Amino acid sequence: MLPKLENYIATEHLLLPTDRLVLAVSGGCDSVVMLDLFRQMKHDFVVAHCNFKLRGAESDGDEVFMRDYCGEYGIELYVKTFETREFALQEGISIEMAARELRYQWFYELLDSLTYDYVLTAHHQDDLVETLLINLSRGTGIRGLSGIHPKKERLVRPLLFASREQINSYAAEHKLPYREDSSNQEFVHQRNLIRHKILPLFEEINPAFKANAARTAAILKETEQVYQAKVEDEKAGFVTRQGGQLLLDISYLQQSPFAETLLFEMLHPFGFNAGQAKEICQALKAEAGKVFYSETHRLVKDRAVFILSPKATDGLKRFYIEADCLEIAEPLAIQIQTLARDEHFQFSQNPAVADLDFDLLEFPLVLKKWEQGEYFQPLGMNGFKKLSDFFIDQKFSIPEKENCWILYSAGKVVWIVGHRIDNRFKIANDTQHVYRIRMTSKK
Repeated sequence: MLPKLENYIATEHLLLPTDRLVLAVSGGCDSVVMLDLFRQMKHDFVVAHCNFKLRGAESDGDEVFMRDYCGEYGIELYVKTFETREFALQEGISIEMAARELRYQWFYELLDSLTYDYVLTAHHQDDLVETLLINLSRGTGIRGLSGIHPKKERLVRPLLFASREQINSYAAEHKLPYREDSSNQEFVHQRNLIRHKILPLFEEINPAFKANAARTAAILKETEQVYQAKVEDEKAGFVTRQGGQLLLDISYLQQSPFAETLLFEMLHPFGFNAGQAKEICQALKAEAGKVFYSETHRLVKDRAVFILSPKATDGLKRFYIEADCLEIAEPLAIQIQTLARDEHFQFSQNPAVADLDFDLLEFPLVLKKWEQGEYFQPLGMNGFKKLSDFFIDQKFSIPEKENCWILYSAGKVVWIVGHRIDNRFKIANDTQHVYRIRMTSKK
């Protein structure tokens, strides 16, 4: 198997002879075979072992086995113990996902602290096929159907060329000791269900199913590269950035024969799934105002564009401005001056500047987001208007309304920041001191 490993590394351009490696070894057959093979090569490597404390004495036995094995061969070993169940409960995720997050975070921390180049895991051809079937059941698109990639950033999977049967045969032939994981024989996890029940049925239909599926995944990996290049070209035609938001051109998508695919590829990195992409595509001709959510982002249908933005997290925050304050940086960059009202004074025509009567203000001023039901008296008007009606008149989009900051004095609206001051605080003939507040660009 060693010549096949060396050939695979060279063909896939996985490693250079000078690369320093962290081998993730659980103590199971697959990872022990990987360790044995790399012991015969010239790479500088260390071993990392995770104890997830999920199988009681078995987990501790795996750790003891790895300490003995590495001690026998003089291999530098790093061990990390995790409170996996507690982490899963805390994060609200499955045990399997928790273990994955914990181990990869630690692996990359090891790379950084040791100044090593890559983490190696013992994923093999059967893992690739199982992942392909899992992704097929989830509807992850062509990206998921290309299976597990042999190299992704600082993670390398050098055994993807080998089947589980080949790995087991190598271990038996070389009389390698390893630990059996009893959970691999349980049907609790989705992957084990596919491994022990579904794959054997496919192999009854065609004994070469796993090899054929692996070849198909390799073809799809190249197809994905062509596909992604086309998607990126299309994105340039309908996606623009505006501050912290992305704008998706609706007319472009309406004319596209594959709008749903473009929406999925555009929105998937922000937590939206294929079903949502379909709903969003169906909303292309709907009225403005429809909103779609992922865990982290929100997509709002405006008149001509979809607006993609992170979910607001600062809606309840209040920022206070004292009378002697000259500048603030959060939540907006603002500079403040107090000027004498004399014959040389000139009003600013810049909407980013508010000129107010200083003596009418009560400090501290409060800067916060608006709330439903609030009123103000727009400059030049005697009557009052709801803030929500003002936003409608000004044709604010939903994100623009939600991102609008309001300056208050003693609970009264002073300034819809960047748009309109309140008539009650305007400069009048008897004004003696001008409070000038100016929005500036954040550095």
